[in-house]
Amino acid sequence: MMGMVTKHNTARVGGHMPLAVCLFALSFASCQITDYSERDPNEVTTESLNFPASGYENVDPADLPRFTFDSTHMNMGHIIQGAVVENTYTFTNTGGAPLVITDVRSTCGCTVGKDWPKHPVAPGEGGVISVTFNSEGRSGRQEKTITVVANTTPPSTVLTLTGEVAGPATTE
Repeated sequence: MMGMVTKHNTARVGGHMPLAVCLFALSFASCQITDYSERDPNEVTTESLNFPASGYENVDPADLPRFTFDSTHMNMGHIIQGAVVENTYTFTNTGGAPLVITDVRSTCGCTVGKDWPKHPVAPGEGGVISVTFNSEGRSGRQEKTITVVANTTPPSTVLTLTGEVAGPATTE
């Protein structure tokens, strides 16, 4: 009786085996047919990056990407609690290679990096990093930092945002 169960189970597994082989072959073939012509022309690829620096060779710092910000500090002044304030930091790539920003993050959820260039910024070109501060639930002096991570040396640049949040607005 045990032999029958084993034979029956083997037959069942064997019945599904051709289906599994067909599905595997189909998924493998579909990977071979993928057409990459629909890619975003501004997408960052390995071909668009140049990393001339390594720990094993001397590199002229002028050959590396470099941020030069109009200002790394923004003062929002006095704002009413609940206000949402958008700030922009303008920069230029003053280095010798394309600059790629990989992340913009802040120290808390009230300050959010909204928009920044998602494509390589060529030497001599510039861009804008937009940051939003939501003062809901905040009061008093606010000092926020925004870290911009890029293929620069050093790899992160800190931007600051300060202001004074006054109590909630009254509606009388």
